[in-house]
Amino acid sequence: MLNRKKGLILLLAVVLLFVGIIAGCGSNNEKNEAGESSSTASPSSKPVVENTKPVELSVFSWMFEGADSQDSQIYKYLQEKLNIRLKPITASWNDWEEKLNVMIASGEMPDVFVSYGVDRPVQYRQWIKESMLLPLSDYSEQYPNIKASLANFEHLAKTTDNKHYALPIFNESGSGKMAVSGHNILIRKDWLDKLNLEVPKTIDEFYAVAKAFAEGDPDGNNKKDTYGYSSSAGGIWWQYPLFNAFDTSTDRWEKKDGQWAPEVLSDETRDGLSFLNQLYKEKILDPEFMLNTDDQKIEKFITGKVGIMIHNANATFYNDFYDKFKQAYPNADPKSIFTWVGTLVGKTGAQRMDGFNNFWAETSINANISDEKKKKALELLDYLLSSEGQQLMMNGIEGVHYSKDGDKITPLMTDEEKGKDKAFSLKALVSWNSDFLADSTPNKEDIVAMAKSTGDFAVPNPLAYLNINPEELDPSIPSQLNDLVNEKFVKIIVESKDVPADFASFKEEWLSKGGTKVIEATNKQAQAEGR
Repeated sequence: MLNRKKGLILLLAVVLLFVGIIAGCGSNNEKNEAGESSSTASPSSKPVVENTKPVELSVFSWMFEGADSQDSQIYKYLQEKLNIRLKPITASWNDWEEKLNVMIASGEMPDVFVSYGVDRPVQYRQWIKESMLLPLSDYSEQYPNIKASLANFEHLAKTTDNKHYALPIFNESGSGKMAVSGHNILIRKDWLDKLNLEVPKTIDEFYAVAKAFAEGDPDGNNKKDTYGYSSSAGGIWWQYPLFNAFDTSTDRWEKKDGQWAPEVLSDETRDGLSFLNQLYKEKILDPEFMLNTDDQKIEKFITGKVGIMIHNANATFYNDFYDKFKQAYPNADPKSIFTWVGTLVGKTGAQRMDGFNNFWAETSINANISDEKKKKALELLDYLLSSEGQQLMMNGIEGVHYSKDGDKITPLMTDEEKGKDKAFSLKALVSWNSDFLADSTPNKEDIVAMAKSTGDFAVPNPLAYLNINPEELDPSIPSQLNDLVNEKFVKIIVESKDVPADFASFKEEWLSKGGTKVIEATNKQAQAEGR
């Protein structure tokens, strides 16, 4: 999870980098089609103006400073389009959550605000219990773009009486999908070429290539000093793309004969452990695979100590790897040194990549504001989700920020000039720019192809955000069991001489240390939520 959080923080950095400074194509999100009749036009410099007093809305996020600048053409357009005035409330990235909680605790909940939402389940459900959040589902028929966006996240409503009290802020490339995955299996292409091998497509080919990397002297120094595959600390979690090839995972559940069962106890997980145990015994797996930091793992990959690793692989990371290879091998094209594997074909013949929720923060509306404010807040979110709203937030205003000839959009400002308009950041009330890549992004074509190689196969967690009452199950038990999994699985990989026997022993221990209670509570709640 720490690695995932790191990825999210870096994702945020990309968001902040690109918000408001990029130009190019518009969104093709399915959700926008719902509002097509009223929202397909490109933003012009002359929006319709209501002949009534503007409604003021306070909006909270860590990134809205300056969004209400009177010099902002975007903000002026929104003001006139929706007849609103915004009052941004901001905080630093480090203390935004604390500031929001203090405001809410002191009875000063903003009209519209960004929070972690359902990812802070105890707090989120308390807000709902105290009727502090507007149930967006009750209004969705009137706001088709909100309705369409929420439809992508139906599973979330199952935890809150089948109603949405927050709008997930989705990643654009994953719109219409419940899950995304930004990780990948990266591989040394120069080693493949040296040994006359192809990029592995199946888990069996993965083994064969990793073995060749460990034993075939891929760096040509006549020494057996390379490993096929390496990983880094943070628990057994980083191995999930390999476990997925055995159609299992260490932290998910599967439904069999009407009952939910933890995949960590499955025969498929045993087989995945046997695979890793074999890699370790045959000295294909780096013996420091659980000791490496992420940076050490990457360094071993760059400097030619290991040939395969699993890591984050978005635009930021890809170009970081590219630059590191360029620095290490100045006379070679980095693309001739490394490439990606994507999602392996597993033992069942299927391709599976555990995906993560297509959002990590949500936007809510204060339930205790005037009906007029509620209406404007809903209009604001619905507009930002519309095709026109997305175009406005990506490209700006035609004739001001860009010119248009057919479908071709030509920026009229430099990225730096455009970035000065902080109102572009308001897009983050409904979606991120994190997956949007400007045409000027180095290696864009490769990055997009790499992302598709895992993103296209991402599957959601079927029991994400299951709402188990702490009175039903001590919340410390799942955490203790997770620690047990990491401890025992590493021992099995490194030490086991009889994986089936050791795995059977692990299963008994897992069940006796609270696992049986977890299974009972999980099935009870899953049945209550209709999962």
